[in-house]
Amino acid sequence: MANWFASLFFAVLAFSLSCLAGKEIGLETGVWVTAGLVLWLTAGLLLSGPSQFGDNVCEATEKAESLEVKNSSPSTDDHLSNEQSLHAAVIELTRQLRSKEVSIDKLQAKLTEREFRRSLSRLATINETLAFTLKLLQDGKLTHADAVDQLRQEIEAAVGDLGLEHHCIQVGSAVASLPPGSFVILKSENTVEATAAGTVKDVVSTGLYAKDEDGKPHFISPSKINVYKL
Repeated sequence: MANWFASLFFAVLAFSLSCLAGKEIGLETGVWVTAGLVLWLTAGLLLSGPSQFGDNVCEATEKAESLEVKNSSPSTDDHLSNEQSLHAAVIELTRQLRSKEVSIDKLQAKLTEREFRRSLSRLATINETLAFTLKLLQDGKLTHADAVDQLRQEIEAAVGDLGLEHHCIQVGSAVASLPPGSFVILKSENTVEATAAGTVKDVVSTGLYAKDEDGKPHFISPSKINVYKL
């Protein structure tokens, strides 16, 4: 509608100018009408040029924006795909770690059960050795000294088989230098010697300990000792 009014306005203006110029110069009607028509068409061409240029620019801009949208779409899709792949990888890793934890727990349970069965089996062997030794002792085929030595050897072998070690405390050692938990004091006595105060008088029985993975000793049975008072 705006273009139509503009065309009408320029048509009236062109014919008016042509008419005035024709009367001043004395041109015929056909001549000034033709001149007005030429002016009107020329004005229309001049005015339509920028409009078409603007339209072309708009069309080019729209095409560029469309191309950018198309180019950005694959990038967005790739980003989403990477996030999904990473999420799937994290889920799979978590599943594998949980599976390994379950396997480790089962293995530890089996090892604990195996060690427990091994201890019970070794205890049963000691009991059988004791019964066999007492039978030989009753039949007079074994002396008391030999019977005691036989049982001692069996117990020593069982201690080694179960991974235990003896903790031997030397007489005269300072009680304060002994590892915590490695001893139990049965009796303490006074001494007239100042250098003997706070030391071990005698060892009633040696202790047993087991080492962990780091080599740290854990006392299963502490040594029984008598000491001199400070």
